[in-house]
Amino acid sequence: MTSCVAIFLCPGTFYRVALLGACLLTSCSLPDAASDNKAVPGDTFPPDVVLKGSNANAAIAGMRQPTAGYQARPLVPAADHVRWTDVPMAARNVASKQFVGIQSFEFGADRFVAVTLAADGQTGTVTVERVSSGDFTTVVQLGVFPETHRDELFAKAFEAEMLRLGAIPRPQ
Repeated sequence: MTSCVAIFLCPGTFYRVALLGACLLTSCSLPDAASDNKAVPGDTFPPDVVLKGSNANAAIAGMRQPTAGYQARPLVPAADHVRWTDVPMAARNVASKQFVGIQSFEFGADRFVAVTLAADGQTGTVTVERVSSGDFTTVVQLGVFPETHRDELFAKAFEAEMLRLGAIPRPQ
């Protein structure tokens, strides 16, 4: 193993002693345990477990196969075009695109309420309620006083984002 020496131009002797100690520690190290096949006292497993050739290929193929009887769920888009579990992600995505921060949110079985913070410091709310499996209502008020144009833009962008996320294939 090679070692190199560096000279510090610091006036204190602490730095010189620390440098000397670091050089001694790095130059006197044990050989790499994976470089040989010898048992070392304290080893948990024997060193001859290394697989090579066809044995290694068979082991890797076995690890990549699904377990017997396991049925992988197919990746499909949302059955109702939207997933209720996508509501928090859709709200965060739309909020970040419209420069609105989400301070906190509560996510339940049929109701989502997010507290927002606009760039001008106004707090607001985004409330989404699930009506049926594929339908939901969205009520947006991004500021203290309602701004219908801004709130409607957020609601429309939220619905579009929900449809976009629902089209992504995931396990059902």
